[in-house]
Amino acid sequence: MKNVITNKKGQFVIEGVLLMVVTIGAFLWATNQIREGKFLAKMVGGPWEKVSGMIEAGVWRSPAEARALHPNQIGRSVTAKPE
Repeated sequence: MKNVITNKKGQFVIEGVLLMVVTIGAFLWATNQIREGKFLAKMVGGPWEKVSGMIEAGVWRSPAEARALHPNQIGRSVTAKPE
């Protein structure tokens, strides 16, 4: 019996184009999900709050709490005029 499909020259091109369309579609969908979910902002923003407290006051707390615990805010008991 003779094979019905004898010309398979364009099949490779068609499959390549389909794979490109699926890959580009998946990439666009993934980047859109990352932008809408703000994953990078969550990954950087959460830890940055404590790091900024350490930078400002030397305490691993949020900046508002760390400012109150800064060593310059402690009453000086060694001076002649303690607060």
